[in-house]
Amino acid sequence: MPLPFLHKFMASVRRSKFEHQPLRAATHLWPLSLIGPEGPQMLAFEVMGLGEAAPRKAGIFIYARQRAGEWQALYIGESANMSARLAFNEIAADALLSGATDIHILKLDADAKDRRDLADRLILTNRPPLNEEERTRLETTKDENVRRGKSAAA
Repeated sequence: MPLPFLHKFMASVRRSKFEHQPLRAATHLWPLSLIGPEGPQMLAFEVMGLGEAAPRKAGIFIYARQRAGEWQALYIGESANMSARLAFNEIAADALLSGATDIHILKLDADAKDRRDLADRLILTNRPPLNEEERTRLETTKDENVRRGKSAAA
């Protein structure tokens, strides 16, 4: 399956001999939680360029941009087949328009519920702007669970 036009274009721009691209790190650590007995929990993600083919494996991905040496998560998602999911779609277009420079991937052979739970924790911790709708849903669900727990204890 050929790569979508926009991803091909971005990859060709990056390979241009006129534009010097700094070497990117092979991996990046994203915080899963900021508080813990041993300090923050971190997950190591593989860093891919926008034009690179994603693996046909289950896992979690992050559209990210790097500014002044700092990474910012723009969108966090999960999929049973990252190659199919990362093909051009509305999220890819939104991420590119928001300045995405790379895609970070974590291959994860867990069931869909475990992948979704891990992605939800990453969303709550890293607060990506393109996941605003999901983050609002998660916070509402969390608040409802707290109220149910209090009412059940009362």
